[in-house]
Amino acid sequence: MRLGLPSRTSDLLPTNVIVRTSDGAVSLLVDEIGDVVEVEPLLFERAPETLTGVAHELVTGIYKLEGRLLLLLDVTGAVTVFPEPSESKVA
Repeated sequence: MRLGLPSRTSDLLPTNVIVRTSDGAVSLLVDEIGDVVEVEPLLFERAPETLTGVAHELVTGIYKLEGRLLLLLDVTGAVTVFPEPSESKVA
């Protein structure tokens, strides 16, 4: 799994979220959708340096909201497909 998250339990039905990228529409399979919120641009902060691994690559910024933290996902980076090591060509 690219994001390193545990597998979804069988009793949790997934939801599709459609997003537009420069390459066209893409469907993201998510466990759940929370509230739809509008954020003030002034609340934007760069992603903290303490993020590691895939989170460091895919989280482009954060919004500190009352009682929670909203992470801004690099959608294009998240949907970019990389070949599996077994699929790569050996010179």
